[in-house]
Amino acid sequence: MRGLRTLAPVRLTDARQSGGNQRMRRAAFTVGLLAVIVEYAISGNTLEDLGIDYASTGGNPLVKLHPGTYLILIGAFMVLMLMRPAGSGLVRFFRATPALASFVMLILFCAFYSIANVGFSGAAVYVESYLAAGLLAVALETGTDRQKRTLGWWIIGFTVLSIIISIGESLTQTHLIALHIADLTQAQLAQEVEDFRGSGLFAHPLTAALSTMMATFMLLRMRMVPLLKAALFTTFLVGLLSFGGRAALGTTLLLLLIAVAVVMFRGIISRNLSLGFVGTVAAAALVLPPMMLLLITSTDIGERILTHMYADESVAVRSIQWLVLNHLNLHDVLFGVPLERLNSLKYQIGLGAETTDIENFWLLMFLNLGIMGFVVFLIALGLFIVHLGRMTAHPLGWMLLIGSIIVDSTSNSLGRKSVDLIFMVACMVAMSGYPRSAPALSLRSRAVTTFRKTSERLGVRPTHANLAGFKP
Repeated sequence: MRGLRTLAPVRLTDARQSGGNQRMRRAAFTVGLLAVIVEYAISGNTLEDLGIDYASTGGNPLVKLHPGTYLILIGAFMVLMLMRPAGSGLVRFFRATPALASFVMLILFCAFYSIANVGFSGAAVYVESYLAAGLLAVALETGTDRQKRTLGWWIIGFTVLSIIISIGESLTQTHLIALHIADLTQAQLAQEVEDFRGSGLFAHPLTAALSTMMATFMLLRMRMVPLLKAALFTTFLVGLLSFGGRAALGTTLLLLLIAVAVVMFRGIISRNLSLGFVGTVAAAALVLPPMMLLLITSTDIGERILTHMYADESVAVRSIQWLVLNHLNLHDVLFGVPLERLNSLKYQIGLGAETTDIENFWLLMFLNLGIMGFVVFLIALGLFIVHLGRMTAHPLGWMLLIGSIIVDSTSNSLGRKSVDLIFMVACMVAMSGYPRSAPALSLRSRAVTTFRKTSERLGVRPTHANLAGFKP
């Protein structure tokens, strides 16, 4: 009895700490959800329109971080530092998610390594594009399945809204949120850009296309009324056309065709092919191509994709950019290229115009870090992708990751301040709110499981004798 009296306060304290930690996790998820909403609703262009010098080099470092990044830092701090007992959140971070923890540490190393070798210019990339994504995963993974599914519907809502805005922009040939590229005025930008394409809520049409592609794979994982899912899927394809992202549209269709072929082949081999799946594929094959063709031929939506189905100027830039490697010295290769020298090298290879740049983020990261830091960066990004893939443990999750990396490799987005990885994390977390369906348990199995959980909650350890004699 004396021993029980001694243990009782400890159990009560543990119960209070557990309840407080659960509330803290849910609050951290709410802050992370708010951060995702801010990232979708407020682009870098919006900040520039508000007079906040977010994108240009120099100036107040506090305004170089997106408001969503500050919210992400708060959410991650709540999980890592405010859990009870003190320090338990940080310990759990390294023990339970070693790949994610390693990613965060290695990205911090890359940031300081870059600062030491090439200066502070460009250091915000590591915070905005990479560290913020890792810390967002810390905040969002603590949520319940219901919270994660709610996150998915927020993403669907913003994606649909952005597509509606883009369609309106395509019809009026006017951006709702003005684009900001370098120091060009809107008149100069209109002259430089050959074909108009909507960007919706985002800073660039390619960002809008990539986010729509991610939302498409997430949509296919969500559970909803089939007609609603079909309508949303069609809307997302229209959005990919209106944003003019050839890589995003092509990658999405290719991955989906491969997935359909694999599922049908496996179903035929195992003689377990679902008639519902076959009907869905047949309906999509009959309805979507004619509808898309009619949309392209009768409106300006998808004009850029239709008129640029060849190796245009952007493809030429992506070929020329690799010539920069011929002008590097040994110090550049080992430790990276400072910004002033990089601008000089771009002029030498013919990329000195305001609207031209190195369009491959792998090359940009190599130039910023050198071979030694770049190896660390590759390990960090690989660990992050593996962590996100294991989070959903579903083929659609891996398709989202693979497709996103392929599309990002066609632009310099992850070599600059970007929201791509933040959107990727948000979609993957939302997908993890739909766990694989477990096989149905028998009445006795469900009753035994309930009895076991209730006993553990009361602090009583069920024995084999208790379970053997238990009758539902």
